[in-house]
Amino acid sequence: MELTERLVDNKDWITLLFLGISLLIVMASFLNARRLKQLFALPYNDLYLVNYDSNIWHPFNILLFVIANLILGLFIYLGMTEFYPDKVLFTSNLFLKILGLLMIYWMFKYLSGLLVAFLFEIKKWQKKMTFVKISYFFSSSLYLLVFLIFSVYSFTNSTTFLIIIISFYSILLLIRYFHFLRIHRRDIIANLFYFILYLCALEIAPLLIAIKIGT
Repeated sequence: MELTERLVDNKDWITLLFLGISLLIVMASFLNARRLKQLFALPYNDLYLVNYDSNIWHPFNILLFVIANLILGLFIYLGMTEFYPDKVLFTSNLFLKILGLLMIYWMFKYLSGLLVAFLFEIKKWQKKMTFVKISYFFSSSLYLLVFLIFSVYSFTNSTTFLIIIISFYSILLLIRYFHFLRIHRRDIIANLFYFILYLCALEIAPLLIAIKIGT
């Protein structure tokens, strides 16, 4: 009888990652507990967008940016290892590579936004839209964290659970775009050409580049 090596996915580092994310959330709560609470309620309440300015370099936003990308990176990692195990089974440091790819994506998206805002003199509008989008990204990531914890440590079918998570996260993204269009509908109608250009440059192009680099 020929012996075969059994590969077991070590979840210790994921547990440490969850612990680190939890500590960062506690730090965010110490910075501004009321703001964190309103951010969590953002999908069904717009108070967060009304009560806080659009400074994306605020320490609270920087901290939530780190938290959200750690959560999103883990989400992508779990999805790849679940749906494409043969392709990623022997890939070392996959999670770190995913985080690196996310940083490239965000950097390209931010620089593209600055360029478009400068060329078409829409800096104020671009700044406000960026704040709205990242706020919904932060909020949906906090909800995603809860589902990821259940996905990693539950004894249910992980594939089914991941499909449920993907569906839920997609709904949150649709809610984000719905609120975004509702809030800026007048500006969008008045500047439809610029909005289409903005959408292509800052939503579609960075995503296609990230997918190309990732594959």
